[in-house]
Amino acid sequence: MIEQKNKIEEEKELKSGEMKTVVDAETVNKLLAEVDELKKRDEENQAKLKMLYEVADKGRIFNYENKTTEKKPLKVKLSFFQDGIIVGWRTVKDELIKHPTTGLIVGETQEYELLILDKEDKIKKIRLQGYPAFSNARYDERIECEVISRKEDFIGNITFDVKLPEGKTIEIDSRFIN
Repeated sequence: MIEQKNKIEEEKELKSGEMKTVVDAETVNKLLAEVDELKKRDEENQAKLKMLYEVADKGRIFNYENKTTEKKPLKVKLSFFQDGIIVGWRTVKDELIKHPTTGLIVGETQEYELLILDKEDKIKKIRLQGYPAFSNARYDERIECEVISRKEDFIGNITFDVKLPEGKTIEIDSRFIN
């Protein structure tokens, strides 16, 4: 009767997809002893590592970690406006408005010209009135791009070759990034 119950249990276990393996107690004890030995060694190594970090020169640790860690690609954000990327701008007009009797500044009129690179690689010029419109164009919608290379000319102007999310590469001056 007991044998029949064991056979039924074995059949249920085998039907459920589990495999039954018989291992003698001596092998299990050896494996457990090895696991305990590995745990002990790991704890000793962790204690030694902690001691080394505490007594080590922080500058050398920093230099070592910088040399051995994988460099992450430099990412920049470009402004996206009217279905294109802003690749440049300039101030067309910046006039102060003064009070006629006091001469104090009461406002200003500003006009900006944006250069926008569209999807067909054509540059459109768009004029915006006032700093709020200019600021909104620059900061409302941004796209993150990966920097491929960095160049500096003899005057000190820095340009970047940037890979756009769709895979296209463009060259852009550092003043028009982020």
